[in-house]
Amino acid sequence: MAGGGGDGGGEGRDYKMGRLGFGDRVSCMLLLEHGGGSSGYGSSNIVPSPQLMPRTLDPLISTHLGAVAAHLKNNPHGGSTNADSLSLAMALIASLREGMESPLVWQQQQQQQQQPQQQDEITTSYVNALAFLESILHCSVGLGLEIEPSPPIGGGNVALSVMGACNFFSHQFRDHVVKNVREAEFAGHTAAGGRDASRMAALTPMARDVTSYAAIIAGSDLVDGAGGMWPMLFYCLRCGDANAAKSVIAQFGNIGGNIDNINLIDPAVSDLIFQLADMQKHRDTIFGDANNNSPSRPEPQQHSMLSPSQAMMQSRRVISDLYERVKTRMTSSSSELEPTVVYQAACLAKLSGAESISEASCLASSGLVRTVEDYLYASLWYALHLSNSASSAGGESDGNKMEAAISRLGMLVNEWGPSYFEEDDGNEGFSDATDAVASRSGESGGARNEIPRSGGWAYAFPLLASQQYATALAYLAEAGGGLGLLQATHVALIMDTMGLPIDDFSLDGRDKSRSTQTLFPMLVTSYSASLQGSDAGAALQYLMVLSRQGSLIKEQVQRLLLETRQFEIMAGKIEADGSRTNAALDAHFSKTEVSSILADAASNAMRAGKAADAAELLVLSGKFSSLFMLMNRELASYLVVSSQEDFDKRQFWFNAASQFHQLHLSPGKTYVVDTLNAEGCMSLGNTFQLLMNLIVFFDRCRDHQWEGAWDLMDNLQLLPKNDSEMTVKVEAFQELDSCIRQVFHHVILASMEALCHIYKSLKQAGSSVSFDQRNAVEHNLLGLQTRARLLVIFSRLINLPNSGNADTFVRLSQLEKNMM
Repeated sequence: MAGGGGDGGGEGRDYKMGRLGFGDRVSCMLLLEHGGGSSGYGSSNIVPSPQLMPRTLDPLISTHLGAVAAHLKNNPHGGSTNADSLSLAMALIASLREGMESPLVWQQQQQQQQQPQQQDEITTSYVNALAFLESILHCSVGLGLEIEPSPPIGGGNVALSVMGACNFFSHQFRDHVVKNVREAEFAGHTAAGGRDASRMAALTPMARDVTSYAAIIAGSDLVDGAGGMWPMLFYCLRCGDANAAKSVIAQFGNIGGNIDNINLIDPAVSDLIFQLADMQKHRDTIFGDANNNSPSRPEPQQHSMLSPSQAMMQSRRVISDLYERVKTRMTSSSSELEPTVVYQAACLAKLSGAESISEASCLASSGLVRTVEDYLYASLWYALHLSNSASSAGGESDGNKMEAAISRLGMLVNEWGPSYFEEDDGNEGFSDATDAVASRSGESGGARNEIPRSGGWAYAFPLLASQQYATALAYLAEAGGGLGLLQATHVALIMDTMGLPIDDFSLDGRDKSRSTQTLFPMLVTSYSASLQGSDAGAALQYLMVLSRQGSLIKEQVQRLLLETRQFEIMAGKIEADGSRTNAALDAHFSKTEVSSILADAASNAMRAGKAADAAELLVLSGKFSSLFMLMNRELASYLVVSSQEDFDKRQFWFNAASQFHQLHLSPGKTYVVDTLNAEGCMSLGNTFQLLMNLIVFFDRCRDHQWEGAWDLMDNLQLLPKNDSEMTVKVEAFQELDSCIRQVFHHVILASMEALCHIYKSLKQAGSSVSFDQRNAVEHNLLGLQTRARLLVIFSRLINLPNSGNADTFVRLSQLEKNMM
């Protein structure tokens, strides 16, 4: 056997690392760094598209909606302090996780088109992502480090995220170890093997499981033979459990200073492990607990992996020298290496922080880095040892070493792209993250690809672990379809609640603040838009998580109103007393704010050419002056029509205005008039009534009801009846609203046509009347001629010939002559 690859052992079984949500075997390619800089997907061109939400997602959508509703209720404006934000984030994670465990969600997941096993993997990956963020929260609490919403380059967020990631991967591996050992025991494989039963019994429970796991993976012959404790220590360190490692040393270790003797453990190794165990205390790992839901913040640790003691630093330096000696011996040896030597070198490399075991040349063929999780954990472990206080090289430490390692890791993951991580053939050809997201969103010009088997998590999770948060969520939202967008949105919500910037970490710090400001609201609005077709209220609920985004939230609410047209659901209706009933918007905004949102939405509707929607929104907003301005303009525009299309529009607005008049201006209802009067806009109401009457006038003219039309015009008192009224009527014309003045030439012409038709009818009827009646007819004809003459004079005085209506004036003159 060439190393700890799992081929040996008396059991004859190959216990491979199972998929822990996204992992797979890592080839040698992953251990090589490609040339060139990162071409990671920048946040400036992230555009997550709204997605189709299959009905099978309804239970999951519902439980997540409930979690978000509770989140908003707990604190609608976000945490005012860091401690508040962490508590809110923990509560949100717990609520989301509880919802996913409901029986209805589970049943629906099994009915999805994807295979149940595939769906389970996607769900597991999502749960792991929540646990990943939860781990960062626990480290923040346990270490007493606050998450910085706007950190400088190389700020505390990088180190805290590395600690949280290591904590997550170590706990994940612990669960994997326990699962495999239980399965082996169930299959009849004894845990003790050839080891002393009393010593096995004296081990801590985790140390006992790790020892059994080492025998399963490396083989019982190796673990029970010379140097067999090195595989045990290696997997203890992989679990991040110094207490387990200490227990193993206490039962199976032989302390000695001869590094060439594989059976001996150098005192520096045992000293460092014992110091790590003292630092770990009762915690699950040297990084933190799997759960830390204590309402009070514990006292920060005096020492941690981020702030090791001087004694720990000294031990690391000694172990680093030991590692170099073993490494030299391994590389210079011409014979096949003993597997225990490989495990020894890996332990020394990890404990000293001298080199990442994922990139150590002497371990390249060892098979110890078996999965993507192993690679990420090894890289993060190494980066953690490069933090400011943890440099093992001695002397002045470089404050950027850890940040540089994380930046490089992120660059590599970006560079490899999803085709390396995803199992699907559909991802082949994507050279990096930029190509992948562009293809998934359809921006590349090609057809949208099928959802990958992992739902996008196979690539998104390595991006999260390497602090490429923006790219991870953008890719997940595009690649994962409706479920991917749902998951990306809620992960982003948790991060925003935590105060953790959603950006791609790099040493140049490009667009760091902009990423959080753009990607989070884009994900939320995209997810909201995906829901609005089936549930406008749910879509609104999600928009409310953007309450700290200034004017954006109101703009998006207006968009939601106009796209769904669910005005009654969103904004209620007007009661008999003029008040508006409460609806969805009122649960989040004050009455004044709702009115403003509705009025602004009406303005947007007008700009989009949706005048009918604008009118309905203005009624609900209580902005009656704006409503009358809109109705007056539309009524005036269609006062005279020549096509069926314009006639239909005229009829629509007349009916709408009539209905408004009946509902809100009927006797006893004074709230509209009171509002106009209070705003000094009564003239708008008068214009509205005049336009309604003018429409009736033109309808009578169109139906050749000339006498009825003229009687109505006479009652409106717009035109002079005698010479003495001329000045008054001209002045009254100047006071009319501009929308009426602009079409008044049609009013004058129609009035003259009515007079002309009445004159002709009367004159024709007068030829057959008696002599006594003829005088009365002549008198009436003369009166009509006088009114026609006054109408022509009036048209001159209001400047009709010089206002672009010369043809109308000519027509008026001709009609007057016909009455001579």
